[in-house]
Amino acid sequence: MSVIKRKGFAMIMAIFVVVIVASGGALLLSNAAKGGKSISDSYLRTQAELLAQSATEYALMRAQDVNTSAGTCLNQLNITVNDAGGTQMFDINVSLVYSFEGTSPLGAGCTTLASNTGKNTMVLIDATVTDHNISTEEIRIHKRSWQEL
Repeated sequence: MSVIKRKGFAMIMAIFVVVIVASGGALLLSNAAKGGKSISDSYLRTQAELLAQSATEYALMRAQDVNTSAGTCLNQLNITVNDAGGTQMFDINVSLVYSFEGTSPLGAGCTTLASNTGKNTMVLIDATVTDHNISTEEIRIHKRSWQEL
């Protein structure tokens, strides 16, 4: 009768189990890091979308306040958003193009899309928000709005 001795088998199984557990731990750590990055990027993107909405409303408010009798017109608006420490986070560029019911009361100082439309004076507002490398991915939000003045 021959007896088979397996003294090294338990050591090989122990090494295999340790490798499997270590691989599972590395996978969990990797997923946790990706989840944190995703949450941060999502927060910054949402902040940029809200800034685009606010810039559109601000530009409309400023366009309604323009003194047309002075021949001035609000065509462009540039805003820089800083964090609490003064570091630049976002640049907001807003362009405004007008459509007038009759002839343009503002003359050549106003970017005009159309005149003599027969409809109320309207303004096309394009707001673009870009980040200052605050995220691992570039954030660029564009919002277009057609508003009545």
